[in-house]
Amino acid sequence: AMSNTRSAAGTASQAVLLLIARLGFAAILLGRAWSRWQIEVMDAQIARIAEAGLPAPGVIAWGTVVLEGIGGVLLAFGLLTRLVAALVALENILIIALLRWAAGPFINNGGYEYNLALACLGIVFLAAGASYTGLDSLLCGRSKRPADNGDLYQPKLGSTQP
Repeated sequence: AMSNTRSAAGTASQAVLLLIARLGFAAILLGRAWSRWQIEVMDAQIARIAEAGLPAPGVIAWGTVVLEGIGGVLLAFGLLTRLVAALVALENILIIALLRWAAGPFINNGGYEYNLALACLGIVFLAAGASYTGLDSLLCGRSKRPADNGDLYQPKLGSTQP
């Protein structure tokens, strides 16, 4: 019974920590989308992308704002978490490869450390999903709650099951 309690407590604390990280990730994306759209304004975004020589700068600029804005809302609710996380990871890997790599790692030199952190957050949520604190678990019918039949990861002592 002690290992059941410890396992459930560990899973619950992991879920709370993932919730905190997911809400932080969502806040960053929403802030970036708002900044690109309202503060830096879209014309400046489009011009910067065109200046970098990337194709379809309008599509890229608006696609980025839509991904970060809608993706941030979806992440906040834990909805389509793995899809949003994968797209944000891909977005930031492309930003590093196409725009920031030559500047080196440091953000104060226009480098890629911020985009690398966002890509890594995307990879974490691609792997972990929203846990049972997100709407994904309700809508997909898959709960990440620990089962009541003991530890999920280890067979019972004396069990013939692998």
